[in-house]
Amino acid sequence: MNTRSDGSDGTAPGIVTALVDSGIVAADDRERALAIVTQRLGTRRAPASGASNTLLATLLGYVGGILVVAAGAVFISLQWNQMSVPTRILALAGSALVLAIVTAVVRLTGEQPVESARRQLAGVLGLGASALAAGALGVFLEDRLKPNTSVIPVWVFGLFTILAVLFYLFSPSLPGQLGIGFGLFILIASGGSALFDGSSLLQGIALLIIGLGWLALAEMGRWREDQTARLVGGALTLLGAQFPMFDGRDNRQILAYVLLTLVGVGAFAAYLRFREWPYLAMGVVGLTLAATEAAVDFIEGSGAAVGLLVAGVVLLITSLLALRLRRAESPTLASHSS
Repeated sequence: MNTRSDGSDGTAPGIVTALVDSGIVAADDRERALAIVTQRLGTRRAPASGASNTLLATLLGYVGGILVVAAGAVFISLQWNQMSVPTRILALAGSALVLAIVTAVVRLTGEQPVESARRQLAGVLGLGASALAAGALGVFLEDRLKPNTSVIPVWVFGLFTILAVLFYLFSPSLPGQLGIGFGLFILIASGGSALFDGSSLLQGIALLIIGLGWLALAEMGRWREDQTARLVGGALTLLGAQFPMFDGRDNRQILAYVLLTLVGVGAFAAYLRFREWPYLAMGVVGLTLAATEAAVDFIEGSGAAVGLLVAGVVLLITSLLALRLRRAESPTLASHSS
């Protein structure tokens, strides 16, 4: 078999042949050089194999977890009408316990290079356990608090959020962080009458505080997924600024426009400070919503058309501002890298 002596095939024999032909390696040392090069090439290619195994483990883990959860959901749904209330509670709580145990096993048996995959899978399973436990509490409360069911969502989503936080601390993951954000938003949105005496303003303030706190934790490095944290915190902050509008009173609508404008301007200022693109998106969305909603509400007759026009103009202006900020950032980054 002919072996090319230029080493261009990238194989160990080709490389060694090229080294021998060039005189760098003596002909008598061919076999020893071949053994060393073969070993080094095998070591260099190991990470690619490890990455493939990690991807495969991740896919199999997610599919397996989904199938297990789906099987339990199908079984419980088929038997639900025939179950008594205590049986329903036990079924949901028992399923939550099983998922919690599986979460612990998956997380604690993680090794490189599949540690990240196991951590993400454990995060998903932990969310499933949180949802099932919250469902069990909901069935219990619905049976015991039939005259006063307005507090049920508060207890249910409160428990879900607490468990989601605990599972995130145990196994930080992107799905886990999204689950916490979802739980907090639904808790605030559904607990208006029980927690905030029906005040949309108080609900908005609560979401604003949570969103800003979320962003602060992101910049302090407390979230493992910092970009996701900025997006989630930005979304909660924008929703909090928007919430006073749902009160229905004109003064509250004006307050919503002001808050959205402040959030948008603050987001651009945060971008200048931290140079992270989610703040640009947050600024564009905040200013566009404020201008568009104000135009639609205060311009009679053709308010919708004017609102669309204002939205387009504001989007163009904020987009140009964002591009200008990005261009201003590039020379700074280039000077730091040099």
